[in-house]
Amino acid sequence: MDIFLVAVRIFLAAFLGAIIGIEREAKKRAAGFRTHIIVSVGACLIMLIGIDAIGDISSDKARDAARLAGQVVSGIGFLGAGTILQKKNGVSGLTTAATLWLAGAIGLAVGVGYYAGAIIATVICLVTLVSLKGISDLINKRTTKSYIMVFNTYNFDQDKFLDFTSKEGVEVRKLDIIDEDIDDKSMIESTLSFHKNYNKGIFFKKLKEDFHLKSIKLSNQED
Repeated sequence: MDIFLVAVRIFLAAFLGAIIGIEREAKKRAAGFRTHIIVSVGACLIMLIGIDAIGDISSDKARDAARLAGQVVSGIGFLGAGTILQKKNGVSGLTTAATLWLAGAIGLAVGVGYYAGAIIATVICLVTLVSLKGISDLINKRTTKSYIMVFNTYNFDQDKFLDFTSKEGVEVRKLDIIDEDIDDKSMIESTLSFHKNYNKGIFFKKLKEDFHLKSIKLSNQED
């Protein structure tokens, strides 16, 4: 195979994996931007090995290529399992595990030259992750709000905050530190998803007690 075509396929696999990874990274998931790129590129390279390089040592290139692809599909399942966490209110990480698996499939598709399928799958994945979240919330009886919070600390512990929300069954869909060290305070903007029966008052009370939450308001004057 021409080296230019090899490069095009690998870079396209990286680009499509990155698109999905950016969405996961923005939501602070365990596997984000770099992980999805690596998975997609790795799957693409394995497929290229199967359809090109392995021909030099095997008389049945088609079967060997299919066998390698099957190993990639099953192997990525173990990687995805590492992103799945058991919490007291259920399981998290299933969507990220699925996107890793899809990133591998996209890499395989690009590697074999099935560009249309790879691009369409990437678009559908993004639409599902971004545009259909509201439907998922409706089905799962969740409510999502964005808040601007000010903490009486100059060093906001993001990891501790994420661990706390995870234990409470509250999903953090966005977390941006707006400003730090303003009069020894930290200001963050966070989009939180609660189960409709969850007591938000207790949640914010715990934030005041354990994280020195000073004030909170809805972002963009949401109702």
